Parts: sequence; C-alpha cells; structure tokens
Amino acid sequence: MNDKHLVFQRFPENADVGGTLKADKANPAIRLYGRRFYKDQTPTEYLAEFLLAFSSPKLKNGDGSFQFSIPLEDGKSEPCYYPEDRVALKLFSFFPTSKLETRHVVHRAAYMDSLKKVESVFYNDGEKQEAVQLLQSLLNGFVGVSSNRTWVTNCFLPASAALLSREVNWEHVKAGRGKKGEVKNWDSSLEYFSDNLRNFMSRGGELLFLQLVNLFEELEQHQFDDLLVLPVYSHLKSRLNNLKSKTERNVKSLIDDSSSNIESIVNIIEGTLSDYRIHDSKKSSSLGWVSKSSRTEALLFASEIENICNSSIGTLDKLDFLQTLCCMQVMRTLCFQARRIDESMVVTEGFVGNYVWIVANPNEATTGITRKMAQNSFTVIESMLYRVLRNPALITNGVVFSEQDFKNGDDNAFRHFTKFAKEIGLVVPRQGQGTRFVLHQGLLRFLVAALICPGERIRLNQFYQRIFAHYGIAIGGDQLKVALQWIGKEADSDTYAVASSSTWVEEALKQGGFLVELSDAVSMVTNPGEE
Repeated sequence: MNDKHLVFQRFPENADVGGTLKADKANPAIRLYGRRFYKDQTPTEYLAEFLLAFSSPKLKNGDGSFQFSIPLEDGKSEPCYYPEDRVALKLFSFFPTSKLETRHVVHRAAYMDSLKKVESVFYNDGEKQEAVQLLQSLLNGFVGVSSNRTWVTNCFLPASAALLSREVNWEHVKAGRGKKGEVKNWDSSLEYFSDNLRNFMSRGGELLFLQLVNLFEELEQHQFDDLLVLPVYSHLKSRLNNLKSKTERNVKSLIDDSSSNIESIVNIIEGTLSDYRIHDSKKSSSLGWVSKSSRTEALLFASEIENICNSSIGTLDKLDFLQTLCCMQVMRTLCFQARRIDESMVVTEGFVGNYVWIVANPNEATTGITRKMAQNSFTVIESMLYRVLRNPALITNGVVFSEQDFKNGDDNAFRHFTKFAKEIGLVVPRQGQGTRFVLHQGLLRFLVAALICPGERIRLNQFYQRIFAHYGIAIGGDQLKVALQWIGKEADSDTYAVASSSTWVEEALKQGGFLVELSDAVSMVTNPGEE
C-alpha cells in the first residue's frame, strides 16, 4: 500500500502543507485519520467546531457562510475560514465564574468596566443592575464547557450561530513572567491572548466538516453505484439529489431556528463592548485535512443529519442528537479507516465498514451470553485500533515513529474511541472490568431519529439491518451471525444467535412510542412526525 492509495490521498490537497507534513511524521494517527481527532476535545466542542466551520465565512469579504465548501481566496494557497472569537461576550458572561488563579487583575478591571458599559444601555437607573444580572444568567444558561478553565476558553452551547466562536487562550503563565507592570491595561494584555494553540477546539469538528465538503465535491463524479447496488443501502438512493443544498439548508435552519432573540442580545453586548475585541477584524484560521476515502462514511453522516434536522422534535433535542451523531461519526470513522488498512479480518456481509459492535442489554446479568459477546466485540475493536497504527503501510519515506509518537497516536485513536463511547453510554462501565458495548434507550431514540425518515415506517428486522448497515451495530439474527464470525466465534455463531434475545430492544422501542405491532409476527418501527 503506497501514498497513492485512496486511504492516503488528502482532501484538500493543499491544506496547511508545512504543518501537516510535520504533524503526521510525529503521529501515526494523523497520517491515517487526518488532522485531527483529539481525545481531549469534548463532544460539545466537536459539535461547536463543526457548526463554526460550516457557518463562518470562507473568504475575508464574508462569502461562504453556511456552506459545505471551501473556495480558495485570491493569493492564498490553502483554504481557511474566518471565525468570530466572541472574547467580549465571554468576558461579560464567564469571568465571574472562571478559574480563580487565571483571572488577571487587568481583566477584572475590564470586566467591571464591561458591566458599567452594558448598564448604560438601559434607561431606568433602578433596574440597570438587575437587567445586567438577568442577561448574565441567560447567557450562563448556554454554557457548554467551563470546568476548570479560564473565562476565555469556556465554550457556549452551539444553540445559535451568535454563540459560536473560535478557541482563544489566555497565556497567564507567560503574562506573569513578563516585566513587572508590563500588563497594566487591556491593550497591553492582548499579546498574551493566543488563537492558534488548539488545546480545546482541536480540529475534530473541522475534520467532520471537511468530510462533508469532500463528499459533496466528489458526488458528481462518484455516485456510489458500488454501494447503492446493495439492498441494505437502497434507502440512500433518493438522498443523492441536491444532497449538498439540502444539508446546508437543514443545518442552517437548525442553528437559525431559535437564535433571533439571543442573536439580538449578543449583538447589543458585543457592540457595547467593542473596546474589548482582540482583533480589529476577523482573523483567518487554516483548515486541516481528511482522507479522501472517508466519503463513504460521510454519505451515511449526511443522510443522518438530514433525518435529524427534519424530525419533529425540539431544536435543543436536535442539537443533542447532532452532538451524539458527531461522537458516533468520529468512532465510525476510526473503525472504517482502520479496516481500510488492517486486512487481517474478514469482511462483513451487510455492512460496508467491515467491522462490528455487538451490543448487549445494559442490565444483562454477568453470566449472560450476549453480554460476553459484547465484551469480546469491544476487545477486538480496541485491539484493531491499537494494531493498525503499527501497520507497516503507515511507515513511508524513512519515517520512524518513537514510542512517544505511538502513545500520542493511541491517545487519538483507540483511547479516543473508548472515551467517546463511554461518554455517550455506548460502552460501559466507565471504570472497572467487563468493558462492553450496550444500547440504552437514549441511544435507541437517537438511532430512530438518525436512520428513519420522519413519518417513515420500516419493519423491525429492517431497522436492525439499517443499524448494522450504518454503524456495524449487531443486535440479533443474521447480523449477529456475521458479527460473531468477524470476532472469531464462527463455530458458535448459530448457537449464540439463537440463544440471544432482542426482546429488550423491542420493549425499549415500545416504551419510546417507536414500535407499532401490526400482528404477532409483524412489528413496525416508526419515526413520528412529518417532514
């Protein structure tokens, strides 16, 4: 396998060339998966960065907002985008609850001044302080990530485009080492704000964004005939027409849906606190890259986004499902790409990804057959993600990875997979022995929303097929037989498949209002609501 193989072809080809070459020589996970997945980036920040890359202008003149495309700017050799930093908004919203030891005295003075400036917007003197407190309480209700961080690195929930922002860090250690009295006002503190460290917004959301851009750029030439000819993927055929414009419209509509009021408030605050910007104009941010081969999982990703956005649930529920979807897409991509390199396993009939996640009832007894299978399945997946980074195909042009390089790669591959799987409850327990895949009711609700069109009904066995076709999740029946063969239990596949029971899934679907029993032999799964 050489660099010309689709796995190692990059999209975009001219993305951050110098930085990329340096990065993938020091981290095998970057060479295989793109730049980059990072285990310390939280699920909220994955979704926020994904929506930020989508909604931000891709050109300095403001063009390219709310688009899954990356036009090249005149005179620039690599694609980028122009995100907001929202520093003034974060100062007003997060300073009083931020990490105490990183609150600089200059920023405290700026915060107190910001309160007075915002108070000046209101006419009634008796209600000014109360109005400011109300605004702060409102904005704090949208906090997404804040634990043990300084105020400027906190992240809002991505409930509106007005709350999306790039990562900015306050380098308080460097500021403290400066000459005594050097940082004496807001302007002199600006050099210690950094917007290129990527400690929290670590490119994971950008990578998901790039997967869709890559998909849409290739869709005209690559119509997925080899995939859609398979019966289990026939439901995707109708999605290909105008898929890019539909996805753009759906995602834009979602983050615009309830944002008019909050956007007005943000505009007032940022306009009033214009003295506390750190840049006179928007600053560009370079994009990383993704493997061109990721277009298959990107097609599944796009179809699931469409279903979630078109469903009849509330906006915050849709955002919650999109956040889960981002996590699932990261884990799916890790496994898809690993199997493109790792050729030691058999293929999986009914699933193009050629891996499996066998799931068990979260409440199954320790002696349960399915629980043991789910545990074996997790062990095999973790071993594959560990093994693939040491595949000789990743070592080219004389590159030699050190033990530290492999440790960094493992952090961003199999440890990242495990961390995300535990955070969304796909893998339990969080600590201790018996680590295994499970499927709780919340994830089942997500799978209904992501895999079934609003208003659509499909047979229960078709729902199981579709779950397997999109994620490699095996619950029972033929899919479980295939899964057991993949994890090396071929001799026991028929016995285990018969002995296992999926009644717990049917009961969970029934409790959620998703299962319609037409007769003793026929049950339909439905996604309530109309497009």
